[in-house]
Amino acid sequence: MTNEIQNLRDLFIEQGRELFDSSKQQQEELAMIKKEATNERLVRLVERQLQSSADQNRRINESFNQLHVSPEGEASECCEAIFVQTHNLIERSPESHVRDAAIINCIQRLNHLNITGLGSLGAYAKSIGHVEITASMHDALVVEKAIDEDLSELAEDVVNKSAVTVGGG
Repeated sequence: MTNEIQNLRDLFIEQGRELFDSSKQQQEELAMIKKEATNERLVRLVERQLQSSADQNRRINESFNQLHVSPEGEASECCEAIFVQTHNLIERSPESHVRDAAIINCIQRLNHLNITGLGSLGAYAKSIGHVEITASMHDALVVEKAIDEDLSELAEDVVNKSAVTVGGG
């Protein structure tokens, strides 16, 4: 949509719709990407991210219901680009440890996109007087940060070390 953004509420709606679309894309794409993961901890983290995306979608939908507007409308081009690149990396990574490292990178990029979006939406909601929405966005933000930390730990402690030693690296 190309509506004029006249105030912070309009910006909340614009960016909330984009994050809503991002969470829908994540639910579709991560289900496929999960099949490519070989590390059991990574598979569980992809499942957590899938659940987080579903919860995020629900939270945004509920927030938009409070504002009496639809969450549909904006496409998340950034999220789409992350998935295009991830599928390309997966296709070019025959070694499972390298592929797992690429999947971790993908999910962390999505987490950072979500963290930025949720943080901004929470701040906007606070500024426009929607305390319940602020709390909901904060709760989702906590979950995203926890998944991001767990992914970093997995990458640093296991996957990256395994990926270094393959293919003569």
